[in-house]
Amino acid sequence: MRKSWSSFIVASAILVAVQARADSGRFHLNLDVGAGAPIVGAARPRAGDHSDDSAAGGVAWIAADYQLAAPFAVEAIVGFGGFARPFPTSMRTGARYSTFGVGARLRFLDDPSGYASEPGGNAPSHLWASLHVGFHRFDDAQFGLDAAVGYMFSVVRPLQLGLFLRTALTFAGDNDGVDMILVGGLSVTIEVVGPRQDSDADGDGLSDEREATLGTDPQSADTDRDGIDDATEVDTGTDPTSRDSDNDGLPDGREDANRNGVLDESETDPRRADTDGGGMSDADEVGDASQDPRYRGDDDRDGDGVPNPLDQCPGTEEGTEVDGAGCPALADRMTLEGVRFRTNRADILPESEPVLERALEMLRRNPEVRVEIGGHTDSRGSARRNRRLSLRRAEAVRDWLVAHGLDRDRVEVRGYGSEQPVADNDTAEGRARNRRIEFRRLETPSTEAP
Repeated sequence: MRKSWSSFIVASAILVAVQARADSGRFHLNLDVGAGAPIVGAARPRAGDHSDDSAAGGVAWIAADYQLAAPFAVEAIVGFGGFARPFPTSMRTGARYSTFGVGARLRFLDDPSGYASEPGGNAPSHLWASLHVGFHRFDDAQFGLDAAVGYMFSVVRPLQLGLFLRTALTFAGDNDGVDMILVGGLSVTIEVVGPRQDSDADGDGLSDEREATLGTDPQSADTDRDGIDDATEVDTGTDPTSRDSDNDGLPDGREDANRNGVLDESETDPRRADTDGGGMSDADEVGDASQDPRYRGDDDRDGDGVPNPLDQCPGTEEGTEVDGAGCPALADRMTLEGVRFRTNRADILPESEPVLERALEMLRRNPEVRVEIGGHTDSRGSARRNRRLSLRRAEAVRDWLVAHGLDRDRVEVRGYGSEQPVADNDTAEGRARNRRIEFRRLETPSTEAP
């Protein structure tokens, strides 16, 4: 029984918190306290008697407003205070002020996200303006009006704080003129009655009227049946009408496993198809036990810039230029590192085959490309012998590629001997680098008629 009551209390508290997500309620008490001075009339600063006296003073206003329909509220106001400079006809040491009036208050730019202390809320609240007519006592009982403007900040429900500027204009006093005062200061608002609770047939914290604008089902707390209620989805930026807001193949309720709208540890983000931003979608990572959807480093294991699911050549050596498939790109000129031959012969050694297979695959992925296979030797031996050996080695590579399915018309061969060294022939390391097979892209013959 105790557990049932505690669950009911928690559920009620959550519901109230969700329903109270507004800054302006229906009934408020407002207090404006400020300092200012008369700016028009007999009590304003002037030459003559009391010319050295300060005109400054202060006024406090208390008002009560009832909001009929946003942004309009009716309001009653009373005020009292005074200023140091008296009227010329007054024997008092200052000019007292009091007022009672009725009018309206308008709340513009009202932010309904809630108070700063509430989840999803913030401090900015609304800009307000008010206008009242009524009786004022300044130099005498007078008819007049007051107008004010201010901005409020939502601190903690039900308290709002802000700044205001107010002026009061009075007519037909003993001085037979018009008096005006200008006061600025601090505003305090207390929400006595909270926002109007519109009908909520499914009890999800969203009014039926708001659900109509959102396109959600007012008869179902979870329109898209993803396990997360509509109000939570609206508050956290997921789509309450789609089971998979980010279209990554995982339902929102699976990504947000505890359905609280917060990205907790071990969960993926239902607002992002790739939570870790590494290039693999959450669905691909969740479906692979070796992947962590919260760690971007494993999305591209060979670091070639192509995510694992798109990488047709996983394990590419670091620094290798690759194409969109993650395979070594066919550059304008490239050396087939690792192609080896028997000494002074054109017989390809078995350990060369993996390199040749990668070269063949590159040519298959670029069927429009023709290449020259160039053979190169070091400087040992005669120039004639080296040119002949390098040509036979280039032909051996061509024959291997053709035997494995490449169109013979796509390749040409040439033996350069030792004419184009890339390293110093005086060292063993340099000579090894000069003994090489190179690919060079050839211009594709034009198919246009002459």
